[in-house]
Amino acid sequence: MLTDSVCIREGNLPLVSVVMPSFNQAEFIAAAVDSVLSQGYPSIELIVVDGGSTDGTQAILAERAAADGRLRWRSQADDGPADALNWGFSQVRGTVIGWLNSDDLYAPAAIERAVAELLRDEKLLMVYGHGEHVGADGQPIGRYPTLWPAGEIDRFNEGCFICQPTVFFKRSLRVLLGGLDLGLKAAFDFDYWLRAFTAFPERIGFVDAVQAYSRLHDGCITMRMRRVVAVEGVKVLARHLGHAPIHWLLTYRDELLQLSPAVRGVSNIRKHLHETIQEVADCFLPFDRQQLQAMIDHDVRF
Repeated sequence: MLTDSVCIREGNLPLVSVVMPSFNQAEFIAAAVDSVLSQGYPSIELIVVDGGSTDGTQAILAERAAADGRLRWRSQADDGPADALNWGFSQVRGTVIGWLNSDDLYAPAAIERAVAELLRDEKLLMVYGHGEHVGADGQPIGRYPTLWPAGEIDRFNEGCFICQPTVFFKRSLRVLLGGLDLGLKAAFDFDYWLRAFTAFPERIGFVDAVQAYSRLHDGCITMRMRRVVAVEGVKVLARHLGHAPIHWLLTYRDELLQLSPAVRGVSNIRKHLHETIQEVADCFLPFDRQQLQAMIDHDVRF
């Protein structure tokens, strides 16, 4: 039965297919799966695409699938989460797609609210909402810095304002945009949002509620691959907007400085940052690149 808080009619509701990429997240995956299957929305399927986990994930999935036929899963080696997601998207039976990582969580009634918004305005191809960061223990850390879809696309220069697990989109959007970029290992979601906003700026809606909880822990891409996130973010912005602002690498510099030498794994920060600048040099305006190099050269903290 649908919750009273969501104004949506039962009967002939679209099937929502949630795709969940997974690799060695046995600590969190049961909670992620349960957050999908416990949704009050009556027409759900969950497709878990596991990359060949060796930490007990498969046993958890087998147990959950035996108890609930809405869960389908496979486990075999893949080329990372973008590859897993593209395969999962190709298997969906629903007309609405959700994408939840195996360490994240849906908020109660998230699917109901997303479907209600998509049904309210049939021209919409995608909706997203507010997200909250939680830690490994599930305790709240803070709100994700979300912005509403109305506004210029260059707002992405300041950072990605879409919390990925809050997104639901129609299957037709995937047909129109194609799959995720397999050349990106961390910023494939950021690239997809920019592609959607570029192609269909008037067809993206917003759910004004907390839709998902994004978990931050040492094993997640955001924490584990900070350099890749920064470099790919700069490349994606240059691809779509012509150039990137230098604060993306200055933020990475500050993150390095917050870590102890043993944890950061970089013996010479100045050299490391100059090498990183060279990798993405063509993504900055010439004056900005010179300013960035000068700031690194004169930073007295390293």
